[in-house]
Amino acid sequence: MRILDVNNSYSPSGGGIRTYHEQKLAWFASRGHEIALAAPGPHPGTETRGSATIHWLESLPMLGSGYRICLRGEPVADLIDSLRPDIVEIGSPYVMPGIVGEALEGSGSRAVGYFHTDFAECYVRPGVSRLLGRRAGDLAAAWAWRRVERTYSWMHAVLGASPSILSRLHAAGLRRLLHAPLGVDTALFSPAARSEAVRRSLGAGDGRTLLLYLARLHPEKGLARLMDAYPLFRDPTRIVLAVGGRGPWKRRLDRFVREYPEVRRIPYAAGRTDVAALLASADVYLSLGEAETFGLAALEALSCGTATVLPGSSGAADMAAGFGLVPYEPGSPDALAKAVVAALREAGPAVSERLRRRVLGGMDWESSFARIERCYRMLIEAPDPRRGGWEPPEGGWWRP
Repeated sequence: MRILDVNNSYSPSGGGIRTYHEQKLAWFASRGHEIALAAPGPHPGTETRGSATIHWLESLPMLGSGYRICLRGEPVADLIDSLRPDIVEIGSPYVMPGIVGEALEGSGSRAVGYFHTDFAECYVRPGVSRLLGRRAGDLAAAWAWRRVERTYSWMHAVLGASPSILSRLHAAGLRRLLHAPLGVDTALFSPAARSEAVRRSLGAGDGRTLLLYLARLHPEKGLARLMDAYPLFRDPTRIVLAVGGRGPWKRRLDRFVREYPEVRRIPYAAGRTDVAALLASADVYLSLGEAETFGLAALEALSCGTATVLPGSSGAADMAAGFGLVPYEPGSPDALAKAVVAALREAGPAVSERLRRRVLGGMDWESSFARIERCYRMLIEAPDPRRGGWEPPEGGWWRP
């Protein structure tokens, strides 16, 4: 089949979305499919990666975030007309759904949305709440969910990575929903990546336990919650907190490290091998995003056999349940501090083996993309699902 992914949220320096697309390009190409990615780049052009292709679109930078956005429809329409894809997967909710919808009018291509970013809960509700109060935040989030329904309802189907996010999409009025969890490179993200040299470099070579936060420096990833909770479990003689990542909260993190100089600041780890070594070398990993649609970084840590602290909300709650972990109450620094202490106490070989075994039971990229491939075939082979005949199963979505 011919597949075109289009995503304004892709960045060469990004996190989970970048990983998803790069793994997907390689896997689908290896299966003999024609696959391409269209994403915003600093210069328009084409890049070949094995049998897959990346088409860089004319775009504008987004306020120094490392991300860019394509606003013009003509290059996308020309690309669709040239490639004539069977499936177009739209991975971002901003601008691109409208561009693709217009370009696909009258074509036989199937349009699939992948709901990677819960923008209503990640950005709209907390942002408006901080400025105007909780009531205004609730109203703004309700408006954003109506926007979600309008953005995705014209598509043939929408993929979601976790039951929690699918439930929210169903509540917003969407019906043609498919469960498509992400996966992990189990060979790279493995207990074998653990490095005593990494532990020593972070100050944990003397028997102290290593607590790791590695994420974009932004409120959506729970950094503020960590800063509030740290004084409640701080113990420099026994615990080393190491923080890595980059993002708009760098200056706030710098102030935090000045206040607590024992906190180790990790330079940005661009290579996946470096990330795997950090995750495997930690005793406990902190995955604190309270509006995650899945939690790919958490899965990578769990694949390394590293005990992981997760909030009890959205995709993170699903992840915790799937691994038999007890999540902490979202929004509570005290609950987070208690969860950290409990995880540090319980971390060890037995827990590591149990977590690793669970990942090896079908949470790799092979399993993930085989499921997405089945989703695509369902859509290509069926009559237009938008015209009826796709009555949702019990629960509201399909699990191909």
